[in-house]
Amino acid sequence: MKIREPAVAGSFYPLGASELKKTIEKFFSLVEAKPVEARMIVSPHAGYEYCGKTAASVYKSVEGKFDTIVIIGPNHSGSGAGVAISLDTWKTPLGNIRVDEEFAKALMKGSIITEDYKSHAKEHSIEVQLPWLQHKFGDFKFVPISISSDYFDAKSCKEIGTKIAEVSKKLKRNILIVASSDFTHHGSMYDNAIYKGTLVQVLKKIKDADTVVAQCVTKLMPEKLIDVCDENKCTVCGYGAIAAGMWAAKALGAKKGEVIGYSTSYDVSKDANAIVGYCGIAIY
Repeated sequence: MKIREPAVAGSFYPLGASELKKTIEKFFSLVEAKPVEARMIVSPHAGYEYCGKTAASVYKSVEGKFDTIVIIGPNHSGSGAGVAISLDTWKTPLGNIRVDEEFAKALMKGSIITEDYKSHAKEHSIEVQLPWLQHKFGDFKFVPISISSDYFDAKSCKEIGTKIAEVSKKLKRNILIVASSDFTHHGSMYDNAIYKGTLVQVLKKIKDADTVVAQCVTKLMPEKLIDVCDENKCTVCGYGAIAAGMWAAKALGAKKGEVIGYSTSYDVSKDANAIVGYCGIAIY
């Protein structure tokens, strides 16, 4: 059994199991969320210190039992294959998580999705979702799909999403789709200080931009999401992952979405040179 070792334990989230568990429990205790029978969620993938409340709010809202959890995340580095699955068993401080190999191999058959461990080895976007899921569901099987930005076009995202829904129906798996994405990245740290004005004005402009993106998601309009992000040069790092998940969720019967939580890194860091928006969304 090949193990995919954690790449960001000790930086994005605590390295020790006890501390990690306490951290997650703390964030869950800080949020209120009405139960939602979600087919898909959007969750941020920043350090827990910064996005923890938003991630906790959307995970706390999820109701139901799932046969397989499909996590779709952006490949920030672009290393490895463009659309890739890892069949390794993934390790976090809370234990090992097995991949649903039958589901994963069915996804790769006759599609643009391929197997490539290099795409996942150092990437954090999928890894950081796992401890939240372990806390919420205990033992589960999952399928990790990374997408590089070269494949954020409508044709590719629709193909990925359609394939996920097709395999879910064929194997009779009740799945939860997790799309991993942060929202606007603003400030000199990201070479993206496009919003001018006072700090209050800048924060409002960031939230307004994120609201436009979130509305595309809650209205289940993946093509518009891609168009908006492309035309506005949005820095929503995982919009392709969100779009692919939306196409799958729609094919599986989802009708609408709802923003469960929103925050920015500035709420915690007070650093105006590096502001990131975080949005938790449930689709059902």
